[in-house]
Amino acid sequence: MNTIIYPTVDLFLYDLRDGLGDNSETLEENWDKFKQKMPKILHERLKFDSGFESEYEELLPKKNEFYQFSNQGYEGFYYPVRMSDMYGLLLDCSVSDELTAQPAKCIKQIKAEIKRRLGETSAPLGQTWLIYGQLPHPGQNPQDVAQICYKALFPWANWQDDFQGQGHLLGGTVFELDSFKLLLQETANKSEDFAESKSRCFDCHHVIIVLYPTDKAAKAGAELMYDWMRLFAYRAKILWAYGQTRELKQYLKQDYITIQDCLRQIRGNEYENLPLSQLKAILNQARSIVSDYTIDVDELGYQLRTIAINLDNYKKRIEIIAKKLTSEEFSAFATQPSDIAFLANFSNLVTEKYLLQVEKDYENLSPGLQRLEFAIATIRGLVEVDRARQERRFQNNITIFGWGLAAAAIAASLSAQFPYVIVPVEVLTTETTRDTEAIASVKPNPSFPTAWVPPVRSLGYSLVAGLLFMAIAWLWIKRKDQ
Repeated sequence: MNTIIYPTVDLFLYDLRDGLGDNSETLEENWDKFKQKMPKILHERLKFDSGFESEYEELLPKKNEFYQFSNQGYEGFYYPVRMSDMYGLLLDCSVSDELTAQPAKCIKQIKAEIKRRLGETSAPLGQTWLIYGQLPHPGQNPQDVAQICYKALFPWANWQDDFQGQGHLLGGTVFELDSFKLLLQETANKSEDFAESKSRCFDCHHVIIVLYPTDKAAKAGAELMYDWMRLFAYRAKILWAYGQTRELKQYLKQDYITIQDCLRQIRGNEYENLPLSQLKAILNQARSIVSDYTIDVDELGYQLRTIAINLDNYKKRIEIIAKKLTSEEFSAFATQPSDIAFLANFSNLVTEKYLLQVEKDYENLSPGLQRLEFAIATIRGLVEVDRARQERRFQNNITIFGWGLAAAAIAASLSAQFPYVIVPVEVLTTETTRDTEAIASVKPNPSFPTAWVPPVRSLGYSLVAGLLFMAIAWLWIKRKDQ
């Protein structure tokens, strides 16, 4: 009884084309990763535009072109687009039999065919699964069928926990289910490759299930593909940006601890007793994080604006879809008015939780940059003062030593002008001499050789003069400093 006619699974995948600060090499790398989701035969046909910005551009050469495939009872197509700074890919797959009712659990096989085509590739920004088909019997319970489809798509998921809301679309019943979990540890390791961590900071799956009453309604609903592509892109970008803010918050909190530690060490008058080497160590520590902290704060603000912009686009796209469903083109297939108000539950969640949380984080963490700059300026001033004090002390010592050296040199040169003379003396004696006219003379008996007397006397004069003038210079400098 729980069957679907022409069950179809659309997987919307989103990649980042370029982020803030990405260079041409990164753009090329992102483009190559996006192409890997499609067959090699398409790689040469895809358009890699070099335009600065494109709101919505199909990447296959012809307008509204789809690359179709069929294989062993399945058929589908690839539809790649570019939306501003994102790439989007719709991979559609359904059973080939459009008339025979299929068991709802066949969604599992369709998903396997999609996974087989994607291989090991992933969607860094996020993805959405859209399941739709026709209920063959009016008496079927749409929720029972939807629950089977959801279980077939994600066997481990819980309907009650993931259910977000339901409504009506072209006479059919539509259900939305969602699961979003952050994959962040208590402390983040910033030494890891940041680009790599971006792809695994959160885990989520988003599912829309639409069960139409007629095949005409199902075909008309398929025309909403272009609107779904944009709507799900805005949704994915919001969750991706929010995941980045959680990771950035971890980095900023760790740096903030370092900032507080730097401020704590120079608080009050404690810094006056810190040696210059320790002040320099604190300064280097503060300088080492100022660049990272500045970049992370700017990135947090950028992601905040990303959430706000995409939230606004999400709301506008809901309005466009709602207006389109009331047009004559679509309302002709509806047995009852369409109601997609449940889609606003996500925008309400973003406004009341995600956006508010990021705004508060930005307000609380931004002052850390000013505190860090204050700490650096303060420590740099202390270092300069201490360095100037040491340089002044060195200059004073040079002045004192210079005065002493000059005085000693002058004393030494002056003492050399007075030569050492040995004066003869007469000695009276009682001894009789043969020569009555001879004069007896005697020389003093020094304790060291006579040749040493002049330099020793000169050295003594120099030391006395040098010490005296050094003392005078010290007293003069001290009085001048006062």
